[in-house]
Amino acid sequence: MISRVALLLAVVFLASLAAAQGGPPQRPAGPPVPQSEQMKAGVAHFDRAFYDLTPRNRHAEAAAEFDLAVAAFERELTASPGSARAHTYLARIYSVRKEFKKAGEHYDQVAAIEPLNVDACVLAALAYVDAKEVAEARARLVVARSRTQDPSVLARLDEYIARVDALIR
Repeated sequence: MISRVALLLAVVFLASLAAAQGGPPQRPAGPPVPQSEQMKAGVAHFDRAFYDLTPRNRHAEAAAEFDLAVAAFERELTASPGSARAHTYLARIYSVRKEFKKAGEHYDQVAAIEPLNVDACVLAALAYVDAKEVAEARARLVVARSRTQDPSVLARLDEYIARVDALIR
């Protein structure tokens, strides 16, 4: 039952993300954001693993690139503990690796650094559902609800909370 809710939340989130981006995930476009050498290296390794190797089923090479990305992002966090971007990339990597508790912890860090980031709370909730920590997931959705006044977002969050509550009963 937990995997069904996780799948539903993922489908809804990914569908809205794909609609917003106009299709499947692609490398972000736009002007480059100034970043440290650690971030540049981490992003390069992540991009190679996620966008180039994984779609070609070159999983061993992708795993090695993800390892290099993790090391670079961890160095970034040592130098800049408040780097929401490094935490976001680490959360993405841990989600891909199905290390959902670690992913949730990094999304929690993003939510702490960026208090109005509702998406970080929802992504943390999804990670905790996948980690079978339903009460933790619910807590993240309640926090997300407190961070917005948008009626459509509040309605969607209420739907998510109701689905998670159904798992707790």
